[in-house]
Amino acid sequence: MSQLVRRLLKAPMLVGGLFTPKPPTGYTFLIYHAVTGRLPMELDLDFPLFRRQMEHLAQRHQVTSFEDALTDLRAGTKTATPRFVLTFDDGYLDFYTHVFPLLKALNLPAILYITTGFLEDGIPYPIRRHNPTDVHPVTWEMLHEMHASGLVTIGAHTHTHPDLSGVPDAQLEDELTRPIEIIERRLGIQARHFCYPRARWDAQVEVKVARHYETAVISGGRPVTSETFSPHRIARLPIRRSDGWFFFRLKLQGRLQNEEAFYANLHRLRG
Repeated sequence: MSQLVRRLLKAPMLVGGLFTPKPPTGYTFLIYHAVTGRLPMELDLDFPLFRRQMEHLAQRHQVTSFEDALTDLRAGTKTATPRFVLTFDDGYLDFYTHVFPLLKALNLPAILYITTGFLEDGIPYPIRRHNPTDVHPVTWEMLHEMHASGLVTIGAHTHTHPDLSGVPDAQLEDELTRPIEIIERRLGIQARHFCYPRARWDAQVEVKVARHYETAVISGGRPVTSETFSPHRIARLPIRRSDGWFFFRLKLQGRLQNEEAFYANLHRLRG
């Protein structure tokens, strides 16, 4: 689907969003992946656009660390204004070369969910279906430095990034526990937070995830409040290349809520 088609599809969703009640104030968990603009996927933003988005968030909004957001949500703390949490998936090298320097410059906290097999084997498990070339992960030394900065929390994103709703029990257990062991061995820290690959999960998977992790993130896009907070169903909002600057700002306002439902239905139709 081309960028033009994707943007045209956003227009009717936006019109619908203008006539629906504004979402309640809470925490919006934003999803990012890569930021070089080289990969053939919507979730790889051009870096100048990403930098502009981060500068806007730093100047105009309140960005909260993942851990602080959890504390407030668990305590039932009300937020007078919208707050945002930066989350990144997979563990691409550009997180260290591009994202981390910007986070430091703007003093923005973030959580990075790593696919440990990507780091250990160099195989780009999260995007193998895109036939990527010259795609590299962060290194464990880089992760140690970023975690030590106090700005970056490290979470787990399985070992080989499968759709967990369709794997045998033994494989599911391995995908959940191996990252915990590897992260503790490599970094000396406990991985307490989990990210479902492709945001796909079911009740059976959720039960097993909850045995090993304190939290898990899904899709959905809506702000999370203390009333809607569920530790293993934390909704996140993807920021896409086709959002550009215009739709990005509208997403921060709570518009385009129907976009995630549209893409979820499209994925189901495709099987």
